[in-house]
Amino acid sequence: MNVNFRTSIVFICIGLFALLLTLTVILHHSWAEPNGAIRVGVLAGDLKSEQEQLILSAYEQILKEEGFPYQVVTPGELVSSSGEIQINYDALIVPEVINATMQDSLAQAISAYVRNYGHDVLLVLDPATRTDGGESRQAGLLSELAGVSYYQQAPEGQQATYSGFWYFSSAEKGREWGITPGKLDGDHAVSSYSYGKLNFEHARAVNKDANIVAFDRVDGTDVPVIAEKQYTGGGTVVYANLPLGMYKLRSDDLTIRSVLRSFLIKKAQLPRLVNSPGGAGGLVFNLHVCSGAYFKALTVMLTQGIFQKEIPFSIHITAGPDTYKLGDQMGFSAENEFEGRPLLEMLQDYGEIGSHGGWMHNFFAYNMQYLPQDRAVELIRWNSEALEAVTGKKVVEYSAPGGNHPYWVEQTLEEMGVKAYYFAGDTGSSPTQTLLEGKPTGGKTWSFPITPYRQFASLEEMERGQVPLAEVKQWLQELTEFAAQERAIRMVYTHPSEVSYELDAMQALEDKMLAEQRKDRLRVAPMSQFADFLNRHAATKCQVGKLEGNGYVIDLENPEGLKDMTVAVYVGTENKYVVIGEYITTIQEDDGWLYLTVNSNEKEKHLEVYQI
Repeated sequence: MNVNFRTSIVFICIGLFALLLTLTVILHHSWAEPNGAIRVGVLAGDLKSEQEQLILSAYEQILKEEGFPYQVVTPGELVSSSGEIQINYDALIVPEVINATMQDSLAQAISAYVRNYGHDVLLVLDPATRTDGGESRQAGLLSELAGVSYYQQAPEGQQATYSGFWYFSSAEKGREWGITPGKLDGDHAVSSYSYGKLNFEHARAVNKDANIVAFDRVDGTDVPVIAEKQYTGGGTVVYANLPLGMYKLRSDDLTIRSVLRSFLIKKAQLPRLVNSPGGAGGLVFNLHVCSGAYFKALTVMLTQGIFQKEIPFSIHITAGPDTYKLGDQMGFSAENEFEGRPLLEMLQDYGEIGSHGGWMHNFFAYNMQYLPQDRAVELIRWNSEALEAVTGKKVVEYSAPGGNHPYWVEQTLEEMGVKAYYFAGDTGSSPTQTLLEGKPTGGKTWSFPITPYRQFASLEEMERGQVPLAEVKQWLQELTEFAAQERAIRMVYTHPSEVSYELDAMQALEDKMLAEQRKDRLRVAPMSQFADFLNRHAATKCQVGKLEGNGYVIDLENPEGLKDMTVAVYVGTENKYVVIGEYITTIQEDDGWLYLTVNSNEKEKHLEVYQI
């Protein structure tokens, strides 16, 4: 028997074994019913005020946008009349304020949920800190469970909470907890564009036996801001010492999103419908062309190959002939065949042309609040119509000059068919649907927050702030890697430039984006393309159930089609698996997550995953 023949026999045997194994799985399991839908419970009793309703809506919005299966649960639904907890949820979130008052029996049941059943709980700020009569307790009833004596009584004449900072031990630890690169300052404190180090509301708390993940420093003592305590039965308690929902309502989306994602993905290992196309990371490069002052810079960028069709930008232009006042002739003049029009016709080949505000950049930025609303709307419409007249294409993106974006603009943009816009709030976070008077608008327009590097946002600000170029390049590399690794979408913005500092930084970013995109770890696209996907994601029904033997059954449905929808399930680092279902791309990462991406545009999909 020759070597080639023996080799063929071996491969045939291996193939037959794999086939028999797959058939065995199918015969034994393909009709199996799941034990129940996997979901997280969000604890909320009777909501006594509008503030409590808004806080709950903030949690629900993030969970929906991130694709986590959840259900709002009342104390009565969570605990039986005999005091036993109902094990209907795979993790439990206990938001601030609305759970400050809690009966002893509920606190005991939550403790058993972790200690006896090995489930995971996120406690936020002040759970079980008040009696039924509204009186403050010495410390929260769940303090022992959390390993943190939280919400301690304040000295006489002082409030129970105070204003402090939010530190991590390192930039790497911040990234582990979803803090976007650039959001930590040199001391590893959470910071923001133009403000620097941010103040956060914290309860007075002392660590007992938890692991401190993030902290504040008060009189030489580390006050826990994020702490986790693991139990031998497998359960984990995370305590977040800041009002997550309240910050979402104040245009700080990253605070709540980073904690919820980290808890549900890295601690509770909850399945999710990944909110990025193909389950890859996403990056938007947003370029603001404010006036005719950028003609030379745009020409240089075109000549040097900064614009590339493989990585399309969101290019937003203020279209009028003026900038500061009527008649100054300092604008881009998009319709003028001797000024902006030739550049605009070239730029449209390298991304999506969007509107940068209202006709005259600086006039609009500085005077919008003084204009009658109908006049401001007219200027916004003029700008879009001028761009459309040249490109022959509907304008579906927008950015506000100077970040001047009052909430009433939301309705105008929705009526104009705008899908996405640049936003100076929620800095460093994912695309989100901005809240109007504390409530989601319910429309289809998405805001794309800027991603700052500390107190700077655009590259020219970093140059003026004398940030070393090598430091900026390193940040852009880390940001791209973060988006790919977290499978999250981020946006960076700047202005055209002919200065080597900015051009070198742009080139470094593009090189990294291209490399990651060619490895299918990242997608670079205009914000409107991501918005189209996010609207389909929001309309997709996803249910994941657990099967015997650590398997999953997954059902997806969307009347607009399921192409590029990705479900993530945790299968562990040691296990092999088989997936039953067609037109699926599967990727198993070293961290134990399995990503299943739909390649066809069918409207319904049934999948089963088995460990073998």
